[in-house]
Amino acid sequence: MKNIVEALLFAAPEPLTQVKLNQVLSGEEANLQAIVEELNAEYAAAGKALYIGKIANGYQILTHPEYHLYIQRLFTKSHRLKLSPAALEALAIIAYKQPVSKMEVESIRGVGCDSVIRSLLERELITIKGRDEGIGRALLYGTTQEFLKAFGLNDISDLPKLKELSQLVDAGGSKGESPNETE
Repeated sequence: MKNIVEALLFAAPEPLTQVKLNQVLSGEEANLQAIVEELNAEYAAAGKALYIGKIANGYQILTHPEYHLYIQRLFTKSHRLKLSPAALEALAIIAYKQPVSKMEVESIRGVGCDSVIRSLLERELITIKGRDEGIGRALLYGTTQEFLKAFGLNDISDLPKLKELSQLVDAGGSKGESPNETE
């Protein structure tokens, strides 16, 4: 069973979930998490460059970060997600405040977001999660599984906490100050 799971992890274009494994096995039973833990132990013991990580509520074969540069060199064309600063701002607001209406995003950003929201919907990074109960019943937006995969997150709760972000910004700002400045 372990070899079957390893082959499926290798071949799967998407993270392999327990539900998908059960569909593929059609009647046979296997505990995906237990098999992944066993495979990861074998990979670690053998000093392999690979490990199986939990991504978007499933599992995927990944390489350790120290091999990133070599893999990057292998691919001449960048497959990185490229977003404009406006799209990144809107996406961050949606990720942290979801479900959120377009009007709330615009209120926080201070500018209209029609094209940015449309672009994020087209890239499947956000989706419509429902409608607001208030006047006008505005559409509410939230992030998708594609968002989790694009940013290497298992769950939305893996995002850095706002307090952690503000501490990083504060620490970065203090490094750039001139020694002659006084408070």
